[in-house]
Amino acid sequence: MDRPTIFLSNFHPFVTKNTLNSGVLDALASQSKVIILVSKEKEEYFKQIYEKENIIVEGINLDPYIKSGKNKIFIRLSELLLDTNVTRFHQMEACVKDGNWFKYYFFRAFTRTLSHFLLFKKLVHVLDFKIDNPKPFQNIFEHYKPLAVFATDAFGDHDVFLLKNSKSAGIKTIAMVRSWDNTTCRGYLRFVPDKLIVHNEVMKAEMVKYHDIDIDTINLSGVPQFEKYIGLKASPRDEFFNRIGANPNKRMILFTPAGQFFIDSDWQICQILKELYLEEKIPQDVQFVVRLHPFLPVDLLSFEPDENFIIDVPGPAKFNKLEKDKKEGELDTFFFQHIYDSIYHASLVINTISSIIIDTAIFDKPLITINFDGWLKDPPLLRSILKRWRFEENQINWMSIGSTRLAGSKEELAKWINEYLEHPEIDHDKREIFKQKYCWKYDGKSAERIASIVLSN
Repeated sequence: MDRPTIFLSNFHPFVTKNTLNSGVLDALASQSKVIILVSKEKEEYFKQIYEKENIIVEGINLDPYIKSGKNKIFIRLSELLLDTNVTRFHQMEACVKDGNWFKYYFFRAFTRTLSHFLLFKKLVHVLDFKIDNPKPFQNIFEHYKPLAVFATDAFGDHDVFLLKNSKSAGIKTIAMVRSWDNTTCRGYLRFVPDKLIVHNEVMKAEMVKYHDIDIDTINLSGVPQFEKYIGLKASPRDEFFNRIGANPNKRMILFTPAGQFFIDSDWQICQILKELYLEEKIPQDVQFVVRLHPFLPVDLLSFEPDENFIIDVPGPAKFNKLEKDKKEGELDTFFFQHIYDSIYHASLVINTISSIIIDTAIFDKPLITINFDGWLKDPPLLRSILKRWRFEENQINWMSIGSTRLAGSKEELAKWINEYLEHPEIDHDKREIFKQKYCWKYDGKSAERIASIVLSN
């Protein structure tokens, strides 16, 4: 009996980490022939790594369709039809950029009214499908005749074209929400698939609340990229410390700055940590590893690291490189091992705005979250941790659990560094609650569940 053919999209670097390298691809390939769809310029790269007997890589250029005027209109409508705090902040950013307050209030009124009018949203869906559906995948469909299409980034522009083209061709559609914050920040879902996969109950509730998805369409999977940790073993401490240039005689505190895309105070927090050490307000047997985001460069130009600060660059983002290209490069299997070692060997983690809070809960490591804007007394609202980022819906959700202490000042930061280093068991119960809530079933079977959902009738 011939294996069914499944199309799998991979148009975002995090999909490489979340799907191709997390066990999902292997689970699908064990039962089907998998066609991985990638951007044309990355076709050879993925062929060299993933292509084998029952896995084929096909590249396609969707840029002309994504950049078309009609697609931009429907992207804009999608943004306007999601009434969340994140949408409001995005609309404020546009106003600050062009100085047009009339446009801001007009679009706010549009969002506050029409985003709650279901018939209007359904009409937009119909028009989106009818008007902006160029069918760029048609030739590939006719060649491979897939049983189903698995779009791994339900809110991604590439995946939207894939899903619409699939429906036109009569092919079953399955889509997955790529990240825990996509439900409240990526606009109103432009295409409703036959099956929708989400990681946990929180995302399920948000897809019903904000995107009007029928609850029977939604399937829970868990988070496969985090379950990859189950099969890993930490590198020996001396080996890891030598690799990053750390002192093996000192404990390690891992700090994850937000990045220049979000705030301007990352370097100030680094300086405050440095001052706390020099002022002997925290233990003297610690060192800080500043782990940069793989795709969001961090502005540390005004910070001078000393022997107690190691700047760790885990991906293509370069130290002090301020370009805001969020999609350069890919995340390979070494990325998993490196972050595993980084958290495993850390005595404490300090977070700003990062999903590392999930990793930290899995490892049951104490976590402090920066909840002040460095030395800035009155930062612009849109660049403020306190005024903006803590009011985004996904931030509100995880803060309510209490699995991380919020440090609202230099003094509070010192307090919680000292308390957590002395008593790392503090808040263990809340970290466990967080893990259960956001990882759903942390049982090593998320990849299998996703494959089963994709392949089932």
